[in-house]
Amino acid sequence: MNTINQHPSLIITPPGIQKARKRVCEETWAKVVIDRLTTRAELLEKEPLPVFEKDLWKEASKKHWQDIYPEVNHHTQFAVAGPVRKAYDVSLAYAATGEPKYADLVRKVLLHYTGYEFFAIHPDCGLNWSTWLTPALVAYDIIFDMLTEQDLTEIDDFLRRGLEAIKANDEWWIRDVMGGLYNNHFAWHKLFIGSYGLFYDQAELVDYAINSEQGVRDLIENGSRDDGLWFEGSLNYHFTALQPLVQFANILANTRNAFDLWNHRFANGRCLKDLVLGPIQTAFPDLTLPTIGDTYGRRLKLDEVNLYYPAYNAYRMPEIAWLLGRKSEIPAEALFYDLTPALPWEQTEIEKDKPPRIATRIWPEHGYVALRSQEETNYWKGEGFSAFLSFDSDGIHSHRDKLGLTIFARGAHIAIDAEAKPSAEHAFSSNVQNELNRSTLCHNTVMVDGIDHSLIEKKLELLEFINAPGLKLATVADLNGLVYPGVKMKRTVAVTNEFILDVFQVSSNAEHTYDYLFHTCSDDGILDSGDGFEPINLGNKAPWTWLRNIRARPIDTNWYVSAHQDGLTTRVTMVGEPGTKLVTCEFPRDDNFSRPPISMLIVRRKAKSTIFVALIQVECGPLPEARIFVSEEKHGRIRVRINMDGETREFKIERL
Repeated sequence: MNTINQHPSLIITPPGIQKARKRVCEETWAKVVIDRLTTRAELLEKEPLPVFEKDLWKEASKKHWQDIYPEVNHHTQFAVAGPVRKAYDVSLAYAATGEPKYADLVRKVLLHYTGYEFFAIHPDCGLNWSTWLTPALVAYDIIFDMLTEQDLTEIDDFLRRGLEAIKANDEWWIRDVMGGLYNNHFAWHKLFIGSYGLFYDQAELVDYAINSEQGVRDLIENGSRDDGLWFEGSLNYHFTALQPLVQFANILANTRNAFDLWNHRFANGRCLKDLVLGPIQTAFPDLTLPTIGDTYGRRLKLDEVNLYYPAYNAYRMPEIAWLLGRKSEIPAEALFYDLTPALPWEQTEIEKDKPPRIATRIWPEHGYVALRSQEETNYWKGEGFSAFLSFDSDGIHSHRDKLGLTIFARGAHIAIDAEAKPSAEHAFSSNVQNELNRSTLCHNTVMVDGIDHSLIEKKLELLEFINAPGLKLATVADLNGLVYPGVKMKRTVAVTNEFILDVFQVSSNAEHTYDYLFHTCSDDGILDSGDGFEPINLGNKAPWTWLRNIRARPIDTNWYVSAHQDGLTTRVTMVGEPGTKLVTCEFPRDDNFSRPPISMLIVRRKAKSTIFVALIQVECGPLPEARIFVSEEKHGRIRVRINMDGETREFKIERL
């Protein structure tokens, strides 16, 4: 049977199918996509379909849910999701070509999954099931006309049982709030529940997905911050929440539902469009997001995010077209969308040269500051300095990283928020994530007495913000000892066209050990730091045990270290202070300690109060010599003078 699907068309529509079939015959890029889908079909034909194990639950059910993450996630996602997700891809091949063999293969997979039992009870199950049941529902929608009455009965029963399991999990979340209100899990639950309601014409389920407790309305009104950033404490997790919301908006529109999620303005003007566009303003010039909170060692790039295709189809915005024009691999769904002129080869030179305008700015609801020496559309050239500074409160996926700083300069990541990539199947519950990645040791901040920052329930303070030509400056502070009881902390970061100045002040009535932490990339994982270093032991418990090749030397005078990365030289120069110990070590790139490691610097001082004054230079070629002078001023201020290339720049900073 070679007909165009007339069903609710959850992801694709009849006009989209016609567009795709025309493209496959006429356009080279579409043929490339079909070749990729054909390969997926060939792999699926050879792949043994999973055996659905449930005996594990007899023992797992006796344990607390926090202790069984790995096995539950294995049996509700990792061990079962692969074939059905491939079947979704193959269903797109069927829609785009009309080849019955693809529908037959999808039918085989879906019927196999009718034997799956939704046995487990765990907070992750609803999300896990939704991530592969939604593609299964879409694939069912696409091949519907190729199925027998018996097929329909069996698959309907399977999807009904899946709905009941996900809805029960959603109601449990609402009742007990295991991961906090407005968690991204709710978006995944509501995606499948609402999509099921649209497919089976059950309006009450669609209303539940949108308007119930922790429904789409609740999530967007309460999960949005500033002008479009998700609140959970991780920029990567912005897309974990956004993906199901975008997919549901697309499904609502394709099924011609009266509710326009793409464009609806909720309370306080919150809307999906802002969540789609918001991350673009946070990105570094290479399109990577600042690695705030849980990232599992992954630096997310906006040109890897496929949800921008349906978003462009809905909004037709030049910012999204520019972004899509930088993607190297086009997803199969793009066959069915109107993408002119978002495809790279369709963009004129004018369109390619009109990226989004980027400026130095504050996200006050979140507690983020971006300081950028190169702004407007020239920002994307990446030739200047860009610093991202956080004074945010803690969310479910945040880290112990208060007053943390990351830097992108001269086309490279310089001060990096380091995470070791987990090898465990379930990264969230992995040893390295719990022992190292969420600890203060991973971040460019100050650590006190070798212990992690405290959880804080409110943002720290932004005390100063200068946005002037040639100087971008921010001061953020904890003046109430929230991060470390009894310790006040204040960080001033100044970005110029030539360097970044970092002044980190700490003060207490009692003596403490203060560690200024800095992580960077180098080709060989080594910092050039001079002679006189001796091996030392920083601790016999996590997170310290994850560090390797730890060496230290005492130094009282001004000093610098250097790193070399892809032809760039980074130099960190710091004002000396008696009693300083300079420590270099290897921070793991992953939990297998793959080479090269991440280069790490620790500057340790024992005192009641101290000021770390660091100058960060980055150039391709020789670095100019920089001299730093710090002096006390009247009225509780300090003056920092930077002499470089015969010129002097001065900065005046309020003393802590």
